Amino acid sequence: MKTFKKVTRLAFAFSLFLMGTTAFAQQANSSNPRANLTAEQRAQAQVQRYQKQLDLTPEQTVKITAIVTASVQEMDKLRTPGTRPDRQAMQAEAQKRALEINAILTPAQQEKFAAMLAKQMEQGQGKRQPIRGTNKTKGDI
Repeated sequence: MKTFKKVTRLAFAFSLFLMGTTAFAQQANSSNPRANLTAEQRAQAQVQRYQKQLDLTPEQTVKITAIVTASVQEMDKLRTPGTRPDRQAMQAEAQKRALEINAILTPAQQEKFAAMLAKQMEQGQGKRQPIRGTNKTKGDI
């Protein structure tokens, strides 16, 4: 009888362990809602942000939508699974997109856009975590 209780407790503990790890594994996928969006959906979300923050005209919206969609698709090509993304190529694509968008904007919108980009850069720098045992971040390597 004692061995039956031990086996039952062990089976119960093991099942709790499995349920816990499964719950955490599923939780990791839902933590980044943008990961499940298509390139077009990500581009549309970005254009909507630009519309809201820069007060774009309909003509500007059409032009910027084309620029952002093409840029997002190019970024996806650079992020092919199984390979390390080419950081310099991605930065060049982002810079190209910013210059193309900036050319469409009015001077007042250009100031707002520059402030948006500066804020994004500032927030992006804070996300980098130092690698253990060094004073470098993953982006520095």
